[in-house]
Amino acid sequence: MLRFRLLVIAALAVAAADALAVNPLDFIGETYSEWKDRLFGPGHPAPAVVDAPAEGPIALPPGQPLRLRVDDKAPERDFPKGTSRYRLVELPERLEHAAVRVQVLATANPKGRGKVVFKPLLYVLDDDGGVRKPVEAKPLNLDIRPFRRTRLLACVKLDGVRRFAVATTPDAVGKSYESELREAVKAPTQGGFYYTTEALKTKLPFAASGELIIEVTAESAAGQGC
Repeated sequence: MLRFRLLVIAALAVAAADALAVNPLDFIGETYSEWKDRLFGPGHPAPAVVDAPAEGPIALPPGQPLRLRVDDKAPERDFPKGTSRYRLVELPERLEHAAVRVQVLATANPKGRGKVVFKPLLYVLDDDGGVRKPVEAKPLNLDIRPFRRTRLLACVKLDGVRRFAVATTPDAVGKSYESELREAVKAPTQGGFYYTTEALKTKLPFAASGELIIEVTAESAAGQGC
């Protein structure tokens, strides 16, 4: 009986490891598609997206999706990860725990063909003007569909936040976001031939400017909301 129980436990461990290897979110009961719909899809109740002012600080109430641009009109300053143009976001009050949903929208490449994206870093600013360590919006998950604007989706958690800056790092400019949409496939057919496809990848260069949609929600405890 003991040997039988040990075999069952071993089999369950192997099955769990296999499931985790296929899709890590399956192991915790949520696929990427479910995560995307929960945070960014039609099942996520939210007001209509509003546009931020082109210049100056941005007042953002929790629960309001906001479209903003970081461009040559934005101020520039030195950050721990290098000099960057940025937009300052101000909340009505200090939130002990917050989740920030980030949508990076692909925009036309100003220096050539194709699309580019912005690699966002969030810097929480203290009341005395001090800048905390950057929180990178990662992982950036690709959402690409026919007749829809390509975007990268992420959700990050911030603690003790009243103001934060949306910036990037100059080290990212010139590099690219890469995602494998489909792995190469090679399989035999009943007729004795082989069916093959090439791997399908997407590559989006990172730019110093870009367009994003952000939404902040207040959370009751650290680590929640994403």
